[in-house]
Amino acid sequence: MAGSANVTSLDAVCNFTAALIAFHSEASLCLTAMDAQLRQIQLWLERDRPVFWKREVEDCTRNVSEARIRLHQCRMRRVGDFRPTCFEEQKDLEQAKRNLDFAQHQVPTVKHWLIATGHEANEFHGRASQLVQFLHRDIPHLMSILKTTIERISSYAAIEAPAGHVNLSAIQQLAASMEKTLAGLAASDLSGPESVDPASDSSQGAGFESGQEL
Repeated sequence: MAGSANVTSLDAVCNFTAALIAFHSEASLCLTAMDAQLRQIQLWLERDRPVFWKREVEDCTRNVSEARIRLHQCRMRRVGDFRPTCFEEQKDLEQAKRNLDFAQHQVPTVKHWLIATGHEANEFHGRASQLVQFLHRDIPHLMSILKTTIERISSYAAIEAPAGHVNLSAIQQLAASMEKTLAGLAASDLSGPESVDPASDSSQGAGFESGQEL
């Protein structure tokens, strides 16, 4: 017949529609989670780390001054001709200087990674924009077409096919699910993944390790 749809399996159309709904939900959640994690890292580098390392530099500077005073006091102590070695005080001063040098190097390191993260965030949003557009425009349009197609085929099958060959209850449930999904998409913000307020990460530094840290 000219112009016929030639549909041989209504179940295949229904299964494809259900898989499309599941993909839309899963992909939207993944994009939202990735965007939230990216924002959390940016806020951590922008607000938490600069304050943390500024405080560490101040503490280390104070520790260096105190270590110098202790070393000076040790060298001033004499018992007759005996002059103390002040080995521990000298060792403490050297460690305090290393800690200060390490903390001072973290300030430009944080700035470097903040800039790098901003660049990567722009790359991510640029590459994800096509998927976002597909999820919020193309898939809802396709689901609307599939919903209409399923309703028309099920109506035709209900008239022409013998009873029991088409599970109308399952088809109606799928149509209702699609209707709910489309309504939710129409009410949501279609500009992109929702942002999630990141939890504040207030890491406290206890001692210093070799290598770079943020």
